[in-house]
Amino acid sequence: MKCLFCRRNNDQIVCINCWQFALSQLKKFPEKYNDLEDELQPSKGYGERVSGTKTPPLPVRLETLYLRTGGISHNLMLHEQQIRIELKHTKITWRGEEINRITKTCEYIYTHEEWIYKKYDDIDQLTKDIQDISGRINFVLGNKSEEVTIGTCPSTDDKGEICGAILRINPNILTTYSEIKCRACDTTWTSDKWRLLGRIIESATNKAESSSQNI
Repeated sequence: MKCLFCRRNNDQIVCINCWQFALSQLKKFPEKYNDLEDELQPSKGYGERVSGTKTPPLPVRLETLYLRTGGISHNLMLHEQQIRIELKHTKITWRGEEINRITKTCEYIYTHEEWIYKKYDDIDQLTKDIQDISGRINFVLGNKSEEVTIGTCPSTDDKGEICGAILRINPNILTTYSEIKCRACDTTWTSDKWRLLGRIIESATNKAESSSQNI
């Protein structure tokens, strides 16, 4: 079986690295919710008039409005509700404002993250929902990743199978950490091995291109 997200060989549909990464995103949602408030401002100009109306639609960023009015909490609370049923916990009670719903459901999921990883049947959908929410938030906030793709990880496991996960690096931090680490298999390439890594990736790329040309 391979992880649904990084394609690393794994006993479960989601590997522990991808699950931990999702949890790190989840913990930021309450803070990100507050950051979204600054984006709730009229956009430049007005949209097209709707047939039958005398006024144009409000110049509101609908994606931001969606995230501020249930777009973050809704699916997460559906997962929490199902997890509570399976764990025989009390039902979700009224939580008031959206920030409270986000904070409490994130805390609940994070508190029970070990059980969720081992026992929750919909962990793949929960992980996907967290990543989707994080992506939508970052898009609205304009947080673009500075990472660049350098190739696929050439490390092999005990069975001789190549990891093949995408290797990405942030050039701005290499001088600080001086290592490239695969998020799928945890292989670390220190600065003294960068040239070796580059040659392996280049060789693999050339072989792939040569194969495609011969087809």
